[in-house]
Amino acid sequence: MADNAAGLLLSDRFTSIATLDLHEARRAIERLQGPFAALPKAAGPGEPAHVRAAACGAVAISTFRFGTTIDIVPKGLAGAILVTTAVKGRAGMALGRTMLGTGAGGSFIAQEEDCPTFCYEPDTEVLKLRFERRRFEQACIKMYDRIPTAPLRFQTQMTLPHASARWEALLRYVVATVNAAEDRPLTAVEAASMEDLLMLTLLSVQPHNAHCQPYDRVRTVSPKQLRLALDYIHQNLESDLVLSDIAMAAGCSIRSLTRSFQQASDTSPMQYVQQLRLQRIRAELLDSNKAEVTIAELAYQWGYRHLGEFNRKYRESFGETPTDTRKRSNGRDGTWRTN
Repeated sequence: MADNAAGLLLSDRFTSIATLDLHEARRAIERLQGPFAALPKAAGPGEPAHVRAAACGAVAISTFRFGTTIDIVPKGLAGAILVTTAVKGRAGMALGRTMLGTGAGGSFIAQEEDCPTFCYEPDTEVLKLRFERRRFEQACIKMYDRIPTAPLRFQTQMTLPHASARWEALLRYVVATVNAAEDRPLTAVEAASMEDLLMLTLLSVQPHNAHCQPYDRVRTVSPKQLRLALDYIHQNLESDLVLSDIAMAAGCSIRSLTRSFQQASDTSPMQYVQQLRLQRIRAELLDSNKAEVTIAELAYQWGYRHLGEFNRKYRESFGETPTDTRKRSNGRDGTWRTN
């Protein structure tokens, strides 16, 4: 069991706090998971409370051990989905008069309207992932190509054996990846991909209302919606743009948005993003004030992580290499420079 538990725990370098003072632990936990009420059920300090915390994109990952018998009532779940997985001991979640319990490897999914109370024993240790519900609903658009008309709701306990097995295996991979990122932290693109993988997997294995709720199907995109999409792209061009985010900003489905771009410019939204970024890079290569910035730095700044792929796409777009462009620019005054 110790080896199994270790695979679901953040390493000690992520320790946020280890203390016998529950008030001190509370302050650290509230910075991660929002405000809550702590209701100890036993007298005395018990074992030290231990909190480890990390981030994976917009997902907050943390492991908790309170070291005493205690009930935790979250007060800050607005706009959030909280997934709790027992790592050691037993964990419980009370929903009104209904009490759910699970041992190591079991998971609960809670949202604000559930009004949950988490119940922990002295040896209980849990792994918690806090997601933005808005991003989960964007993932629904990506998965179903439809816009939900009601807030996303998950079944509160993961009871299907295959679901628990798949979710636990993914958690072990995520924790191992985060733990191994000491020498090379995850890039924004890698963290966003990890977040997508977590959300899409949970949507695949855990029952939720998006399977059966009505949807608004957007078959055509209005000129206003297309303009909203273009504005969103231009305003966020230096960020890690995701197709579902662009569709959400325009208020349409991914399929409808893609069809409209194809009809308007014979290209896809993400190809349009790529072409804009290449044009920005070209403009900076031609700018003599940017001569000290290397081509690799410019490519990385605009989202290209593989220089070979960037060079190939640049040449396909402009008929010359980035180095050729910079040489032409630097040669205007008769001086040739290389980077």
